[in-house]
Amino acid sequence: MKYAVGIDIGGTKISLALGTEKGRILTRDEIPTQTEKKTGACIRELSAKLKSLLRRSKIPKKNILGIGVGCPGAVNTLKGIVPRSPNLPGWTALPLRKLLSKAAGLPVFLANDANAAAIGESVFGAGRNTENFIYITVSTGVGGGIILNGRLYEGTGFVAGEIGHISVVPDGRKCNCGQRGCLEAYASGTAIARFVRERMTRKNTRIWKFLTKDSKISARQVGLAAREDDRLSIESYKQAGYYLGIGIANLLNILNPEKVVIGGGVLRSAHKIFWKTMLKSAEKHAWPEAFRTVRIVRSELSGKGGNLGALALVFKNRIAHP
Repeated sequence: MKYAVGIDIGGTKISLALGTEKGRILTRDEIPTQTEKKTGACIRELSAKLKSLLRRSKIPKKNILGIGVGCPGAVNTLKGIVPRSPNLPGWTALPLRKLLSKAAGLPVFLANDANAAAIGESVFGAGRNTENFIYITVSTGVGGGIILNGRLYEGTGFVAGEIGHISVVPDGRKCNCGQRGCLEAYASGTAIARFVRERMTRKNTRIWKFLTKDSKISARQVGLAAREDDRLSIESYKQAGYYLGIGIANLLNILNPEKVVIGGGVLRSAHKIFWKTMLKSAEKHAWPEAFRTVRIVRSELSGKGGNLGALALVFKNRIAHP
């Protein structure tokens, strides 16, 4: 049996998992993500936690093929560097591969987190035995990865797959990236919560029931209210699904993939109207031939996509380049 370590770097926490080539996670650990002036301390803590995880596993190092890392932002996979990450200020020109490889004495494979999740789907999930598919994650933001002819397509500047920044409303709502009308500004968890927050009154929604005194509205709370037939919450999912469908239609018309695999935290808490509206919108806006030949399916990695994607980076690369 061969093993690998998968590291999923998020905006608030970094998760480490030791797993097998079959996608079974044996042990997990995590640390808080630190940025700005604490970036160096965060990398040192991550290196120490990584060494501890390997030591506690008691697995011979010769049986561990390497370490996979999924990191948000534009990741230079050839040089193993994080040039910059908008969600991780201070993680600039960071030679992450070199630092972690030195700490663990193992090869390190680095990729954008959504790209890693796409590879995870190709190895362990709904993208198995599929040469051409698109992975979309709908969470706090919207991201994605593109698998063409069985290989990850990263683009010249390593930013291919930034599906959340497809323009769906010309000169529309401002996105966190600085542009206007991006898909992420209309279909993400942040957008779903914003839709409700901007329209809610004491009389037109039940979402108050799910809020504590100091809590902010999240997509999860909107989902809870929608399940109780809250009209405003359901309307927010309709709008998000509609715009996600437009984004998917654009991708179908350009790439004509076999599958579109959709994952992310929003999907796990969303009202069923979200999926239904998304499918109708994709069919309406795509070329008939493109929609007829695609399967739009849910992720099979359910909440483990980050770690499994990072693990898959190792197994995919070591199989291709032993």
